[in-house]
Amino acid sequence: MQRLKEIQEEFKRLSNEVSQLKNSIDELQAAIPGVQKFINDVERDVKKWKFKTEPRLNRIQIILDVLKIDQKEQQK
Repeated sequence: MQRLKEIQEEFKRLSNEVSQLKNSIDELQAAIPGVQKFINDVERDVKKWKFKTEPRLNRIQIILDVLKIDQKEQQK
């Protein structure tokens, strides 16, 4: 009889833990849209930064190349 009571108590404890797990899963699932929005915003900002910096880097490289050519011509 004692063993039956222990099993019932363990079952109640397990049931409570499963309920807590379900609540935690629900909270995590509710947070997914916010996390996805954050990820999308970060990706958008990275793309924007790349878009803004790449043309400048290309122009800087062209200017450096021209300066190198000018420097070589001056040395002749």
